[in-house]
Amino acid sequence: MGYIYASVKERIAEEARKFECISSRYQLPFCLMLVYFDSTEDVSQVIVSNTRCADRFVKIDEHYYALLFFANREDSHSKVANKILYALEKLHPNTKISIGVACKERLDADDIVSKAIQNVLAAQESSFNTIVDQF
Repeated sequence: MGYIYASVKERIAEEARKFECISSRYQLPFCLMLVYFDSTEDVSQVIVSNTRCADRFVKIDEHYYALLFFANREDSHSKVANKILYALEKLHPNTKISIGVACKERLDADDIVSKAIQNVLAAQESSFNTIVDQF
């Protein structure tokens, strides 16, 4: 968890601060979604094409991708994760996809990265394409 934690934290720090500021000002929770794609093929465009203009996408490394987005509805995190999982499965049916999501509404800001990482690692343990969003 150490390597991926440091990589995610480093790559999303600036964007997370922006989301934190907007979140506290407008009382709007935000989520961090980590996508693990078990192939070295770059799927950035697939993920970006299934996000909103206010969402922020970051490629972490050749397997991990991060997405920060505002949760304007209680089930936003689930809808976004399922939309991205479906799009990736459709284009890459034989590739393992694991998604972990954590939302700030239920966590302290310092814990959101570690919880998203725990969730994506738990999803990777499944033999199926999985979304884990336990807060």
